[in-house]
Amino acid sequence: MSEPSKNEFRSHRRRHNSFFGPIVLIGIGVYFLLNNLGYISGINWAAALQLWPLALILLGVNIIVRQAPGVLGGFFSALVGLLALTIFGYALLFGEDNPVLERFGVSTNPPEMKTEQIEFPAEGVETAVINIDFGLSPAELYALNDSRNLIEGQVSVSGDLIFETDVSGDAALITLDEQSTGSWLLNPNNWINSITSDKWKIGLSPNVATDLALDVSAGSVDLDLSELTLTHLDLNGGAGSAEVWLPGGDYDAFVDVSAGSTTMTLPGYGRQTIEIDGGAGSLTLYLPPGVEARVEVDGGAGSFYLNESRFHQVSGAEKDEGVWETAAFDDAANQIELFIDASAGSVSIEDLQGR
Repeated sequence: MSEPSKNEFRSHRRRHNSFFGPIVLIGIGVYFLLNNLGYISGINWAAALQLWPLALILLGVNIIVRQAPGVLGGFFSALVGLLALTIFGYALLFGEDNPVLERFGVSTNPPEMKTEQIEFPAEGVETAVINIDFGLSPAELYALNDSRNLIEGQVSVSGDLIFETDVSGDAALITLDEQSTGSWLLNPNNWINSITSDKWKIGLSPNVATDLALDVSAGSVDLDLSELTLTHLDLNGGAGSAEVWLPGGDYDAFVDVSAGSTTMTLPGYGRQTIEIDGGAGSLTLYLPPGVEARVEVDGGAGSFYLNESRFHQVSGAEKDEGVWETAAFDDAANQIELFIDASAGSVSIEDLQGR
């Protein structure tokens, strides 16, 4: 069998030319330019984003029509691109209170954000299990001062607020979350609300021994736990960013960095056991002066760093595999044990005084 000639090869390539991408990119650029110049206003991203499955359909149609020979494939591809611009442009420019779009189930007005106050008294409560899912909202968590409440604060939500409380004897169970409409990724209104929502501000009682579970998801949070009394901490970093200050005392913790970015100031006293899954994110741990630490690390495919002038390697041939200890760890009153799986992420331990 003879090999195809150069002309046949070029003809085959021409048969697969697509104008869909260039037309869509040019159209998007025109929309943005006209908006920036003030010729159009009131772009309804919520309405247009709800049509995102249609973009997949049009991409599939474009792949099919490109199989037509010669210029015919390019012509049909251009028509599909223009159709995409027309549909999405209509939703962008005329999406607000549009009966045509609403007839097809498109919500043309995103739900309004609601700010709600929450509180629950700490009277008679000695221990608590508290679960908080911040979702996409930026948040601030802190210890309450001069308050008789176990939890109080304000949250901003577009869906239904889940604030469940239960007390059995001297033990309380608290759950705080937001019930969105459908899956977050499949609901574009959530994408927009995550940008415009107000910061959650939540205070917890420092006088109640607390088993605390926090899910950052994709938000940005400041978690000042330094004055709380913890019995256990479970922190899921999700894809968000978190700055965390841990309290002293004796407790254990599990930290899943996932794909986010986390900085954590370790306690200055007490005994803690902290298990860390670096995931694909980045984690920086700040170790206070005078605190002794033992680090057992499995570097995986990630990266690991610590101050070798403060730590010495007890076992292992590689820096990111084995056990490291500070000089006086064995006899120290205040010590931290860290079990680190760097996975595909980045984990570093630095001196707090050098921050």
